[in-house]
Amino acid sequence: MPTNEKGYSSVWCGATSRLAKLLLGAALLVGSCKPREGREEVRERKLMYSSFEELPSWHESPPATLVTDKAHTGRYAIRVDAASPYSPTYRVRLGALSKHRPRRLTVSAWVWVPGSEDDALLVAAITNPTDPDHPIFTKNVFLTDSGPFQKWKKVSRSLDLPREIHADYELVLYLWYGNAQHPVYLDDITLTELW
Repeated sequence: MPTNEKGYSSVWCGATSRLAKLLLGAALLVGSCKPREGREEVRERKLMYSSFEELPSWHESPPATLVTDKAHTGRYAIRVDAASPYSPTYRVRLGALSKHRPRRLTVSAWVWVPGSEDDALLVAAITNPTDPDHPIFTKNVFLTDSGPFQKWKKVSRSLDLPREIHADYELVLYLWYGNAQHPVYLDDITLTELW
């Protein structure tokens, strides 16, 4: 087998060179891709944010899950525990969130979880308004997949929305105690869309 001056097979060197040129060409092609003329670039847009500071003004008596003993920002946070396993539910028509059908929603929040056994869930669901008790789409944000524990950490999950949803369907978000052993806290929840 023929070799070059460094002792490498010339067949290998030729193949490597062709592969390098092909990869470089692909990188340049991808890097220069732009949306079709007249179309905007894909970007993220904030649809909702809450640090729960405004929640007390929504209720005559604030829900038991709205607490001041631990907060990421501001004064208030949401706490779920054995006595109050569900947080207040955020429910909104998709058409009220966005003028167009979003491709993807991302829900993110700051959570305080005592330990890996405290597996509460942040639940995101899409419901049909004619049957709100049976979601057509549900995704969970798992709070105990990784640390740190006993301090605030950011969690998030992207939701690729099914094609069959329309503007009258509702997005539902809530924190559920699940199988946790100790209180779990949530603050600074954000909903963004990719469009």
